[in-house]
Formats: sequence, C-alpha cells, structure tokens
Amino acid sequence: MSHLADLLGEAEVFNQLTAKERQELSRLAVRRSLRKGDILCRQDEDWPYVLYIVSGALRSVINSPDGRNYVVSLWEKGVVFWAHTVFDQKPMPSTLEAARVTHLYQWSGEEVLQIVLRNQAATRALLRRQTSLIRKRRENIYNLAFNPVAGRLAKLIIEKFISSDAPTVQRDLTLNDMAEMIATSPEVVCRLLYQFQDAGAIVVKRASITLQDRKALESLIVEN
Repeated sequence: MSHLADLLGEAEVFNQLTAKERQELSRLAVRRSLRKGDILCRQDEDWPYVLYIVSGALRSVINSPDGRNYVVSLWEKGVVFWAHTVFDQKPMPSTLEAARVTHLYQWSGEEVLQIVLRNQAATRALLRRQTSLIRKRRENIYNLAFNPVAGRLAKLIIEKFISSDAPTVQRDLTLNDMAEMIATSPEVVCRLLYQFQDAGAIVVKRASITLQDRKALESLIVEN
C-alpha cells in the first residue's frame, strides 16, 4: 500500500474506505505545494475539488464588498477539505488560500464521490462530517452575534490550547490573522492581548503565548 493510502486511513471519511478503495484514491491524487498566500480558488468561482492537507494550513476567507476579510475556517494538517461545488455545482462561498507553506493532495470531487458513495460506512461518515460543519457554523455565528470582541478573542486563544498539552503555544497567527478571524482590527487585537496579560490570564511574547489563567479567559465568553 502507498504512503498516501496509509495517511488516508487516518483521515475522516476516508478511514471508512477499504484498503483497495484508499489505494484507488491515492492513484488519482495530484500533489501540490503552496506558498503562504497562494490562492486555490476565489469566492464565487466554481471549484469542484477535494483536498487532503499533508502539512501546513488553508483558510476559508469571506471577502466583503467594502474590502474587509473574515476568516470563517482554518483547515490544518490531516484534514480533508470538500469544496461546496462538489455537492451542489454552485460557486464557492469563500476564497480558499494557504495560511502558511502547505503541501496537499487534490482530487476531482466527482471521482472521490464515486468511490465514497459506493461504500455505505464512508457515505454515513461524510453525512456526519457535513452535519458537524453546519453545527460549527451555527456556533461561529452565535459567537459573532453575541460575544463581545474580548470574548471572541478569548475563545480563539483557548481553542489554540485545546490541541496542545503544553502551557505555551507558538504564535503562528499574526495580529491581522486573528483580527480577520474575530471580525475586528489588528489594533484592537493587540490592545486586548496586553489587557489579558495585565490581568494575569496570559503571557504574550513575540513568538509565543503562555496560558496562565484559563478560567479568566473563559469568564469573558458568552456560551450558547
């Protein structure tokens, strides 16, 4: 079995396929390497593809008419990205770009669907995935509508620590990145980070953030 087929055995939906089906997928894959800022597709374009992220990260960005951007999702290592166009043959609702140097595999969405839909377990896993994304979107909308900016930033910081066992994480997001993820300005993000530090919740350094008082940040978040 190929190295890619082994990787797909750990990926959501694809882990429900048989070894033969994953091997078939690996033969159809096209490897791509992206620099930070490279764009895979633009908002309102038809783009019927599926991706598997080997390393790095992609982000989905909504571009508003007044020129502002809002990051709706960050897709990281090990994630399979399914473009909306694959399912409804309509344009993409957001721009998909590399958040940092990224290596991935790409497929025609129709070819992937043909393999997945003939496997009942994989089909159910795909439906669960899509439902989970809808629930996540609802959470994000609630966060924007009802959490003040400080609460949104606190939630973003906490989410960065959820996947880490260490009290310190690297600052792989710029002030502008964080601002676009919580719908505010870089200046506001900078001011709030140092307010959180003054309150003893975090320690901010040039290349890292250390979490010192999780409960202090959680107290800022309006739960849905």
